[in-house]
Amino acid sequence: MILLYLLLGYSLSPADSVNSLITIRTIPAVALHYAQMAAAEDGAWVLEYGRILEAAGEFTNASRVYGLAVGNSTSDETTKWLLNRRTGTLPLDTTLTITTTISNRSEKFAWGIQVIIPLPVSHPPYQSITITQNDFRQTGGMLSAYIPFIPPDKEIKLSLTLDIYQEPFTMRPITQALANSTLNWLTEAIRNMPIPDILPGPCVPMSKELQRLAAEQNIPLRIEGGLVLDTEGFIFHAWNVIDSLEIRIDPLLFKEDSLLGIAHNPSDVIPLWNLETTDGYELNILYNNPNYNLNASMEVKALLPIQGE
Repeated sequence: MILLYLLLGYSLSPADSVNSLITIRTIPAVALHYAQMAAAEDGAWVLEYGRILEAAGEFTNASRVYGLAVGNSTSDETTKWLLNRRTGTLPLDTTLTITTTISNRSEKFAWGIQVIIPLPVSHPPYQSITITQNDFRQTGGMLSAYIPFIPPDKEIKLSLTLDIYQEPFTMRPITQALANSTLNWLTEAIRNMPIPDILPGPCVPMSKELQRLAAEQNIPLRIEGGLVLDTEGFIFHAWNVIDSLEIRIDPLLFKEDSLLGIAHNPSDVIPLWNLETTDGYELNILYNNPNYNLNASMEVKALLPIQGE
């Protein structure tokens, strides 16, 4: 209480105190207490309190706070954000089917098409993946399938079914594994990195650029891909991982939320595969006739309900 009186004597609110204490390196217990006080004083700070609890690894409490806030939300956008964050703080136990569709949009047969996707792998200690059905064959760190031919205006579907169990997980304090100088360089590099306006999205080019810049600093990064679970479905996403340390660095998410963009693995972000094996892409199709008019797409569906929906 003495510290609180001193802070109030300098006209600092609990919210100010929290913002000065929290960092991406660690979140002191006193910051959580101040955030709780700020939430009691200002209803808008309930969202910030839940976010700080989550970043601190107190996922059960964060889920409770997010759940209480949903009931008091008057904004559709806020409600969606809260539902997504609550999903990210609950264990994920589901079955996903990833369907790859190759369409022949020409009036001629397309012959000899090879389809390549990365091999899904588990991410211990917080996630396990089991492949239960598979139309592909494993080749190194990839899954491939050979399609002899596709008739005109027809399509071929290939499916991959995964059982996934994932607990929300955070790695703070990360300075035990990552030097302050390295962390400072990474955060500044991401802050200075523009978000490219490119389709299908900026995450892969941003991850490739951060990987290139980091290599100049002798910081080994790889590009990892997976899914973001949203209230409207699944979104393919990519980020960086520091090799050997397995610390996740998400340059796109960092732009929106630095506390969740580094060393944080909520269960609404589902890592699936190493994109290095497929040059940064979830799906590649190979064929030797440039006149073919082929279209390839991937979609994901949950066969079991997502906990927290």
